[in-house]
Amino acid sequence: MTTSRFLNRILHLYLLVALALLLAPTGASAGLYIVWGPVLGDLTSTSAQLAWYTNIPSYSYVEVDGQPVARGGPLQAHKVLLKGLQPGTHYYYRLVAEADGQQATSRRYRFTTPAAGLTAFTFCAYGDTRSNPADHAKVVKAMMTCAPTLILHSGDLVASGSSLPDWHQFFPVIARFSPTVPLYPCLGNHEGNASNYYDFLPLPAGAGDHGCEWYSTLYDNCQFIVLDACRRLEEQGRWLQELLAQPRPAGVRWRIAMFHQPPYTSGPHEGDAGARQYFCPYLEAPGGVDLVFNGHNHNYERSLKGRLNYLVVGGGGAPLYPNPTLVNPYRQAFAGVLSFARIQVSDETLQVTTLGVDGKVLDQFTVEPQGGP
Repeated sequence: MTTSRFLNRILHLYLLVALALLLAPTGASAGLYIVWGPVLGDLTSTSAQLAWYTNIPSYSYVEVDGQPVARGGPLQAHKVLLKGLQPGTHYYYRLVAEADGQQATSRRYRFTTPAAGLTAFTFCAYGDTRSNPADHAKVVKAMMTCAPTLILHSGDLVASGSSLPDWHQFFPVIARFSPTVPLYPCLGNHEGNASNYYDFLPLPAGAGDHGCEWYSTLYDNCQFIVLDACRRLEEQGRWLQELLAQPRPAGVRWRIAMFHQPPYTSGPHEGDAGARQYFCPYLEAPGGVDLVFNGHNHNYERSLKGRLNYLVVGGGGAPLYPNPTLVNPYRQAFAGVLSFARIQVSDETLQVTTLGVDGKVLDQFTVEPQGGP
């Protein structure tokens, strides 16, 4: 084994131990404990979802501002929807699990519901985090310096969606943000449409399997449209066409789409023909969307097709593809390094900056509203 591989393996083990200590539940007995969580998602001005996992079936609830709510169980994979929240409000909470006379609690955390009329915020987008938690952790740490309000994940969260150990490896890494910053993912090919994806993640209501395989959700002046590029493309194409034919919801300035397999790319995975056939005609049409995020190839790449930028944000931790391998006539930028995109939202523009984990700017551009400012 080379010295660098040995050091990487030591770093990997150190990271896992450190994360385990970070997530160690307070007040827990040796029997019952919270394995991972909380994971915040589907955050609106009046509601939020939380997900977590206990080592044995337990009754659990969320203590919000000192009051117990949403008691349920006995389960290991817990997921609750908190309703009746107030816009622009800080909520302090912790998880409480109970089983066989034992109790385990999480630390206290805080999330903030979006304020009414909020028009400026920052979010980050990344993907393909499977296989290497140490590199994934580097990307997460770098993203947190941007103080994102929410995070998009473009798929391949784990190496195998049916593998419980893979999920137990993924969630401790995102614990740096997941209790306080909502996560919005899409399915990748490595998830395999496994039930774990639906059971473990706090997903907005939509359509397809489990009622949330693909979905549309609002966050202030943005509408996020999340698709599954792995299956049922024709059905989703009809859904997308109908959605984009509707007037933008009140207050929505931007429509942003995300799905895993990119339609335009320099490879090594070729551009997805199904996405080009069933998604792109509606995304690229006048009145369509303003920005698209993809993954699948483990690098950053921006393709410009007409007015629309497609961003592959696959530098989240999977084995990197350092160089282009296919001809892509729409390519504007490429970087085969650990990376993520930062998007600064206002009513006037989307300011998009792609950053490496060292803070180096890899690409930068501005999106203006269709038809101009």
